[in-house]
Amino acid sequence: MALVVGAFMVGLAPGLALLALLELPLEITTRRIQSARKQALQRSMVEASARTASGVQESVAAIETIRIFSAEEEEEERHSWDLAKELKLKEQMDLELALFTLVQRVLQLAIRVLVLFQSHQQLRDGSITRGVLVTFLLYQDTVGHHVRVILGNPHVCPSIHVSVHPGATPFPLPRCCSMVSMNS
Repeated sequence: MALVVGAFMVGLAPGLALLALLELPLEITTRRIQSARKQALQRSMVEASARTASGVQESVAAIETIRIFSAEEEEEERHSWDLAKELKLKEQMDLELALFTLVQRVLQLAIRVLVLFQSHQQLRDGSITRGVLVTFLLYQDTVGHHVRVILGNPHVCPSIHVSVHPGATPFPLPRCCSMVSMNS
């Protein structure tokens, strides 16, 4: 469906269609980076939870030794530190989700503004009519919706979701956005 509507968009206004389709690689890149960061943070969260659970088990198993050496406060401090680390990771996950959502929406808005600016220029020049512009904008909404559904579904487009297929790369990422730079 998205391809058919995209073809109609190219037929109506090729320059505007290319500008509107610029959103696609930007959104794919943003989602890949978001997915990789989410996966790394989830891994860290699992490790922190395991460390907390292990510490609790050790404390319970050695409760008599802890009492003999009056180390209850140190154990409580260690447990509090482990819980604080988990909470910090959870907050970082939430913050990064909000940040990536903001970036995606700003990119979508920027593309919309560029398309509207360019379409205004083409309307003034007479290369498109108002009817073509309205049709194009409606098609752009339709294609944008379909693309977001496709990108948001890991079963339809698994190469975008690093958590599903860690080694898949649909196109080369810039060096600043590579998996190596995200892990450091």
